[in-house]
Amino acid sequence: MAIDEEWPQLHYALNLFQQAPVQPEAQGDLAVQSTPIETATRTSIVIPGDEALAAQQTPLSRPNINPYDRDVVLTVPLIFNRRPLGELPVVLTADDRFLVDAPAFLALIGPLLTPDGQAELAARLEGVDSFPSEQLNAAGITLNYDPEQLAVLVIRIDPSRRAVESLFTAGQREPDGIPPKDFSAYLSTNLLLERRSIGGISKPGLLLNGAARYKTFVLEADFQGREDFFDNSYDFDRRYVRLVYDQPEDFRRWYLGDIEPEIRGRQGFVNLGGIGVDRRRSRFDAFRNSVLSNARQIVLQRDSTVRVYRNGILFEEFLLDAGQYDLSQLPLSIGSNNVELEIQDQAGRLERVSYTAYLDPIDLDPGDYEYGAYLGVTSRGAFGSPDYSDGELAFTGFWRKAFFDRPAIGVGLQLSETVQSVFGQTQFILGSGGQLQLDGAVSNSDAGAGFAFAAGYNQLINRGAVSDAFSFVADYTSEDYATLGNFFPQNQISWNFSANYARIFSPRFSITASASYQISRAELFSDSYSLNTTANYRFSPEWSVQFGVEYIDTGSRISNRRDGAGFLVGLVWQPRYDRRADARYSSARNSGSVSYRQSSDGRVGSLGYGISSTYNDGPATISGQADYIANRFDASVAHTSFGRNFGDITDEQLTTLRIGTAIATSGGKVAIGRPIYDSFAILYPHESLGDRQVIVGEDFENGDYSAASGALGPAMTGFLTSYVNQQIRYDVVDVPVGYDIGEGVVRVRPTYRSGYAIEVGSAAFVSALGRLVGSGDRPVALVSGRVTTEGAAEPQLFFTNTVGRFAIQSLEPGKTYRVELFSSPPTEFEFTVPADNTGLLDLETVSVPLDISAE
Repeated sequence: MAIDEEWPQLHYALNLFQQAPVQPEAQGDLAVQSTPIETATRTSIVIPGDEALAAQQTPLSRPNINPYDRDVVLTVPLIFNRRPLGELPVVLTADDRFLVDAPAFLALIGPLLTPDGQAELAARLEGVDSFPSEQLNAAGITLNYDPEQLAVLVIRIDPSRRAVESLFTAGQREPDGIPPKDFSAYLSTNLLLERRSIGGISKPGLLLNGAARYKTFVLEADFQGREDFFDNSYDFDRRYVRLVYDQPEDFRRWYLGDIEPEIRGRQGFVNLGGIGVDRRRSRFDAFRNSVLSNARQIVLQRDSTVRVYRNGILFEEFLLDAGQYDLSQLPLSIGSNNVELEIQDQAGRLERVSYTAYLDPIDLDPGDYEYGAYLGVTSRGAFGSPDYSDGELAFTGFWRKAFFDRPAIGVGLQLSETVQSVFGQTQFILGSGGQLQLDGAVSNSDAGAGFAFAAGYNQLINRGAVSDAFSFVADYTSEDYATLGNFFPQNQISWNFSANYARIFSPRFSITASASYQISRAELFSDSYSLNTTANYRFSPEWSVQFGVEYIDTGSRISNRRDGAGFLVGLVWQPRYDRRADARYSSARNSGSVSYRQSSDGRVGSLGYGISSTYNDGPATISGQADYIANRFDASVAHTSFGRNFGDITDEQLTTLRIGTAIATSGGKVAIGRPIYDSFAILYPHESLGDRQVIVGEDFENGDYSAASGALGPAMTGFLTSYVNQQIRYDVVDVPVGYDIGEGVVRVRPTYRSGYAIEVGSAAFVSALGRLVGSGDRPVALVSGRVTTEGAAEPQLFFTNTVGRFAIQSLEPGKTYRVELFSSPPTEFEFTVPADNTGLLDLETVSVPLDISAE
């Protein structure tokens, strides 16, 4: 049976008006004999002074917008300049006019009018429920109904009555999704097992991360237990415990407890125990497990695998213990263009950090500002449990602002008994479109007075398909410059120069070039530099190649690494977004790498895996990893071999197995699922669904899903991001025919570390189908109305299709419903949903006392 006969969805029925009128003789259609709708509460008017104009609009001159011989009530969009303003109730009359709902029209058109225009229109429509469109001409507004778009178009607004409209707007913020529950809590757990070739199997490691939230207050904590490889003892460390209070409307966050301060410019990173506050629009993100400090240090809170990519190709891979690591040699080692660090910690969390050489740009919208202020006792250790016993009282803070017509500025201060430092920075937009950045800092410490400064220039020239980008940075650091994170300065590099150039010739071909020069004050290193030029060409959607030349001089007096000129070549294969392979070789460095990765897609049962190998003029690595996604947990296994060369590749080996899960509560419900990183949602079935399975996912093709309810309780998805509107899609497996599970999607906007409890299904789950007929058992076609019942907040819309069929959803068993038809004369009918109905109610044929005649 055609959909038009069986499922009279509203949008489908409305689309019938887009077709040319059918001939009754050919189609045998039936129509309701009716006159324009007349009720005691709705009146149509002709505005005084417009009678002559109305008389000119005879039925013969009007377009045929209504192919049926009766009035039809619709709700359609009101459109101005191709921009929908909102939904507008209208009546298409039998003589091809359209009547507009006055209150709804005033509400939608008001923002487009001047105050005088709004007052004039309100006076004209005072006491009026609906009006014919042509009667607004004298008010300076021209309307037209477009049957092709099923919309009312605002053709013209008199310029003297139209409000001023900005030509350049940033757009309006979309309405927020539903808020989370007031109280929620969760605990994510990762169990680690490691086997080293030297030392054997270690004691199991345990990573615990959780939070409890009440309204805008969050208590969050992170602990880890692991074996000490030096004395074989088992340490249980506190990474942090802190109270967080958010003021999202002001982009502000407060902290109390173990703090990891935000830093800017020349500031150094240090853990504090105390109180802090910061303000920035992009602040409301999940906690970062790694901190990129000054583009010179990386602070790892957990043992991690760090992969360095240049131009999208794996350059080097490190397995690093928790701690701080110096990146000052990175530009010399691989160049400073298109560099990305990929950091994967023991808990399986993956983070990517783009490396920017030396300068910290003031990346704010004009008029926006940011600040941070933190006061507390310093912790000497960069990892493990914070230890404030021998720390000192310290303050670190910054303030930065971008102006509309002046250079952006930033200032910062770090104070303790041992170190005092202050920095300043500014950013100029030049007439050529280039950007000039300046920053400087001075310090005082036990080592003496120190200073540092830098200047950077970058220029982007965009010519459509072709663009050029150039940047240059000159950076100087005195030997005694100190920060909170660098109490006893060891600044081995005095001057650092870096330049980059990139040109995009087409979407398929581009070139990049970089140069770096460092002046060393260390005894074991002389000045060093590197030059490289690389071309990138994509010769098919899946394949691309990189080739170039480079020259390096490391300046090392003790290293056996090569210096000199050579070529470099790379090959990338990426047939789809989740699968990638690459290979590269540099003759100057005598180094190379190969890698292949298939990423898991987050659906239950998906498997990800990869293998990689690196060679760096002697030292070599081979590693492989696999991860599996289950409904209540995820797991990964990795194996890495290290050697002084490929012949000794098995000298040092490490195998790691990780299993992660989480337990969460919200809205009185408890669920188990995969680890949670920020916010979560629990989805559970209504009691009318029994033990049927609720599934959650992006799509459900081929039975795929990312979480499901079952024997262990409700479904839980733990990948929601705070302060971002997002959708949660759900479905029910083997749902009874006709059962109304709702819209199948919930739009949410979580707050920081928050939780949802979402019930799928409801007591009003029945769907009713039927066919409406009048006299002579002829169908009542395209008639609208409303459905009401005792205790209902709002009535439902009722509509029949061209053969009189209708469908009504969200009905509750045991209740009686009344259907009121917008017909002439008005009529109604009632029906009762049986108390034992399981989903579908077939009303078969419903007869109403309306006179129907064959056309």
